[in-house]
Amino acid sequence: MNAIQRIYTQKTWLAATITGLLLLLPATTWSKDYKVEVLIFENNNPASATERHDYVAPEAMRSNSATWQIEPDMLVSDATAIDKASEYSLKHHLAWGQEALPYRSSATYTVLENDTKGYIKVYADDLLFVNLDLDYKGFRMEEKRRLKLNEKHFFDHPKFGVLLRVSRLEARDSDTQE
Repeated sequence: MNAIQRIYTQKTWLAATITGLLLLLPATTWSKDYKVEVLIFENNNPASATERHDYVAPEAMRSNSATWQIEPDMLVSDATAIDKASEYSLKHHLAWGQEALPYRSSATYTVLENDTKGYIKVYADDLLFVNLDLDYKGFRMEEKRRLKLNEKHFFDHPKFGVLLRVSRLEARDSDTQE
């Protein structure tokens, strides 16, 4: 074996060893948790949506991990502005933490409020995505969208809207798990 072959073999062995050691690290080392915050608000214009369609309940999404409640802090000023606007009524301000996982492993947040039911699933395959399936007073919103971290994302329906923001959560809050 000449010198070039020996160096190539040593580099290959070193790369394989490092890769093997990285695979032994816990999953939490690979990714940080997400903080998800959501505002759900109603359009107060009586003509905004008057026609309901054949009702189909929101479909449960696969969930292999949990979410945990956290204090909202990213959309507080937006919540205040919506609450003060005569055109809209703020209905729900939700915030939770979850692990940054691909679709099959990611948590699904279940919304079970008096007037709103459904599911919100934030997941990261190669890119960050959200799947929404919400029913607000018989009006349904189904969306799948690519997200960017730390940006506000608006989902529109004639009867109601959703404002969503996802950021990194550096440390898991010790609040109750859902």
